[in-house]
Amino acid sequence: MSATEELVAALGRYACGQSGGGHRAGGYALDCGAAAGRLEARGRPQPPRRARKAPRTHLHAELVRRRRDPAPSPKVAVQEALAALALGRDGDGAGAVEALLARDGEEPIPCDWQRRYKTRAMDYWDHFYVEKSVNFFKDRHYLREEFAELMPEEVLSDPRRWIAPLSVASQAAEEEPPPQALDVADLAARLAGRTVVLEVGCAVGNGILPLLRANDNLFGLACDLSPTAVELLRQKEEYRCGRCVAFASDITCAADGQPTPEHQAVESVVPPESADFATLLFVLSAIDPALHRAVIARLRSHLRPGGMVLFRDYGRGDLAQLRFGPGHWLGGDLYVRADGTLAAFFTLETLRGEFEAEGFDVVECEYRRREIVNRGTGVVMPRVWVQGKFRR
Repeated sequence: MSATEELVAALGRYACGQSGGGHRAGGYALDCGAAAGRLEARGRPQPPRRARKAPRTHLHAELVRRRRDPAPSPKVAVQEALAALALGRDGDGAGAVEALLARDGEEPIPCDWQRRYKTRAMDYWDHFYVEKSVNFFKDRHYLREEFAELMPEEVLSDPRRWIAPLSVASQAAEEEPPPQALDVADLAARLAGRTVVLEVGCAVGNGILPLLRANDNLFGLACDLSPTAVELLRQKEEYRCGRCVAFASDITCAADGQPTPEHQAVESVVPPESADFATLLFVLSAIDPALHRAVIARLRSHLRPGGMVLFRDYGRGDLAQLRFGPGHWLGGDLYVRADGTLAAFFTLETLRGEFEAEGFDVVECEYRRREIVNRGTGVVMPRVWVQGKFRR
């Protein structure tokens, strides 16, 4: 029975219940609400139904305790460091932040759990998208200003203007095979004459789709570790614009190391030296730092000579890093969130060194800082990002 038929039947049962004057009318009303909800949901991207529990973390017992007692635990050291920054005592504030980041007296989480988080990242990210669907991240419209290399002149003149959503170009485009079904040779033909951007860690399209809207000549190749995220992206109407290929891939592995049969190595989909740009937007921070150089090297092989990697991620000292309490630290500037996903924080020296070691020229590498002030308490909350442009 379709969702529409379910709704009609439920309305009929509700009418009968009302005419009977009985106590069951409330139950029929619930039937109507449920059927209406299913009908409304048909128009939105839905995550695949996967009947499995959330992957376990070493913080499971702590999460259970918090559900029973949701009162936030005071983080005295964090509050003191932020208060010092708010007072403008540069020396004291910076010292308090550094003392907090040093994690003196704290032991990293056990090695077996560290290994689990690093090697089973797909499980944790896939569950994240099963829970959050398409509703967690906002579209990254700021990319029009931050990465002007991707934008045409008419957008650069007014990068904050409204841009219409993508649409299917023609009926013929709908009848073509889905882009992810093309082999490398067919895809290479489709990329001819286009500016090609390879987005690693595309999630549900909050980066690649705004870029395609703003530049009609862009062709997007998008991959993500989470098959659920890729499926949610493919379900979006804008994906059928004919200028996007999305596929599940572990960017850290070659073809023989992919985690599932539905994953494809980047080498199996993206022609060599075919991309003009590659984007790493909050992606390396979610990957084991020991694999960062391998990821950068793999991207280099798919960039055309003169191609560029556009990078943005968390910087050391960001508010998100300061807020991590005991039990989240893996050592250095690497942490694990409560949901099992990794979070690394970068310095300019580290990032620059990794790209230079893989043969890139540094065009830009700098901190982007923003301070958010709580007007009620006067507490300064620092946001720190690292932004870079690296040319092959």
